[in-house]
Amino acid sequence: MKKWVLIIIVILLLCSGTLWFIQYRYFHVEPLSKSEAINHIEAIYKAHVTQVKKQGDTYEMFFTRDNVKYIAMLDAKTQQVTDLTIKEGQTKLLLTEKQIRQMVKQKYGDVESIKLTDTTYTVRVEKENQQKDLTVNAYSGEIVSVENVEPHKPPVEEPIITEQQAIQIALGQLTGEVDSVDFEETPEGGYYLVEIETQDDEATFQIHAVSGEVLSITWDDDQ
Repeated sequence: MKKWVLIIIVILLLCSGTLWFIQYRYFHVEPLSKSEAINHIEAIYKAHVTQVKKQGDTYEMFFTRDNVKYIAMLDAKTQQVTDLTIKEGQTKLLLTEKQIRQMVKQKYGDVESIKLTDTTYTVRVEKENQQKDLTVNAYSGEIVSVENVEPHKPPVEEPIITEQQAIQIALGQLTGEVDSVDFEETPEGGYYLVEIETQDDEATFQIHAVSGEVLSITWDDDQ
């Protein structure tokens, strides 16, 4: 055998060994342990695993969801559920969110949100600017109840009196000339400070900007 043929064979063997090492080192997936298999099934189905049996690389998982007992066959290497059967309880699986959306859309309008709680879907829909909350049986798709959603009403702001109205309130307390008017904002609606001068007196009236109530009167002692 020629020398160069031997060299090629050696190189191929080395490459094969290297490829095998890389594949095993970086792509080899360890089979799921029993506890990992339980966590996997409970996370997928939001269920409680009651029993586990292992047959080779396959776990036979017994779990309960919504009082229905299921058996799932889980491949420990691929982490895929290869078979799912109902052992006891309901004779059919829950309807999917997609199925519920399709069922309610034509009659009740666009689906704004959908939430599954136990065996019931709560679906909020909107049609012609009117929102409704539907309670839907998750097995049959039957509409259990329909409730109108009251539209959100922004808080009604209380009216604020004008500067001229504040002046009139102050002049009703003391007849004189208006020297100045200032407005101060507060979380309660703010207030006006109206300064009135007469020949003998000078006073500043604090007037609530919403109610118009005179909160205080400050007299100038220098007069």
